[in-house]
Amino acid sequence: MRPLRPAPPYNPPMNFRNPDFSLRQLQYALAIEQEGSFGKAARACGVSQPSLSAQVAKLEEALGVQLFDRQPRSTLPTADGKLLLDRMRGLLGDLKALEQHAQELRDPWGTPLRVGVIPTIAPYLLPRVVPRLATGPHPLRIHWVELQTAACERSLAEHELDAIVIADPSTRAGTESLELGWEDFHLLLPLDHPFQGPATSCDLTRFELLLLEEGHCLRDHTLEVCTLDRVRESPFRATSLPTLTQMVAQGLGCSVLPTSAVRLETSRAPVRTLPLQDGKAGRMLRLIWRAQSPRLEPILGLGEHLRSALQELTEEG
Repeated sequence: MRPLRPAPPYNPPMNFRNPDFSLRQLQYALAIEQEGSFGKAARACGVSQPSLSAQVAKLEEALGVQLFDRQPRSTLPTADGKLLLDRMRGLLGDLKALEQHAQELRDPWGTPLRVGVIPTIAPYLLPRVVPRLATGPHPLRIHWVELQTAACERSLAEHELDAIVIADPSTRAGTESLELGWEDFHLLLPLDHPFQGPATSCDLTRFELLLLEEGHCLRDHTLEVCTLDRVRESPFRATSLPTLTQMVAQGLGCSVLPTSAVRLETSRAPVRTLPLQDGKAGRMLRLIWRAQSPRLEPILGLGEHLRSALQELTEEG
């Protein structure tokens, strides 16, 4: 007698039942949460308050959950409402991403690329690259967003950005990258500082180093090229490379500048730089995007413009 074969797994048919609420009702509920009242939400949505109130009441009835605690002067989400509103926000975000993905598949070049760029490269690279974007058979329009590295990676993963320009390998799975080029670091000194060089990365331990605030990758890169247990770090912190350069000019410490920033920053402060000649101190800039991106062609086109502009900057520095 033949042994019985195991039954195939049961795959119930997909449930195509229409929900008892509409996307418009979800939008109204999120507008109330954002505006803090039914009246303000109605004005923001361009509908009458009675109409909006009726639609949100229908939504609550369909879900079987009271979303808002209605008070005379304010409207706040209930505890259960907060949980459901978060899900609604994600649902509408997915819908927006679906529409955008479809548009990008139809015409990858038709909408602006959203590109994140770290603050220690944006002021120096963008003025060089932006004029190039209008050239060629496919002009590029870019919505630039200046963010620190962690925020760049998070926004890329959440589909808020199409690509990012950072100085580290990606820490996220499912990404691809293009190396834009290496730039060396330079020792940044007050104009009257007695040290004359030549300088190497080991010399960084001779000075009290003025660094950027936590979160800037340049801070981490600077510390990586030093002998960590011998670093004398200044008690002061800078929020940007222009600010850091001005603080060095005032004698609050010495620091490091990437090649791309040297020409501009030394032109507007009484400071001088010495190249770190051992070739160990520097950073590799990268353009990173999500694997399988429908915008791959314009992203790679941008990469070539960025690579060319960075090469010019490093040759001049």
